[in-house]
Amino acid sequence: MEEKLDISRIGNIIELDPYRIDETIQNGNSTLVSPQFYNKGVYRVKNSQKKQLEDFAINVDKIEAATYQGLVDEFGKECVDPRLWDDVPEGSVVFFYSFKLETTLVKQHSKKMTEYMEA
Repeated sequence: MEEKLDISRIGNIIELDPYRIDETIQNGNSTLVSPQFYNKGVYRVKNSQKKQLEDFAINVDKIEAATYQGLVDEFGKECVDPRLWDDVPEGSVVFFYSFKLETTLVKQHSKKMTEYMEA
């Protein structure tokens, strides 16, 4: 029998919007662009709109970084959304992440988190 880690023991938390949450559950993976740096590894998901923990985890497996000017030089100004850098100091990078739904390491709860909070 394979032992899995209970989801409540994961200390790393990443906030995702409801669209990313639905996409991850439906497809098993998704991407994220953020001014914050996250290491590769397993994260518990917090809903950025509801501000509560979800009952699944993701595994960040790929990280890339780019500056605004670097992307403009490579792809052209018309291909780069300058709003991605709104919260980023000039000349700093934005991080691009690829992640998947974590199913092999973490034991997911069968109930929704709100049911635990009401009990």
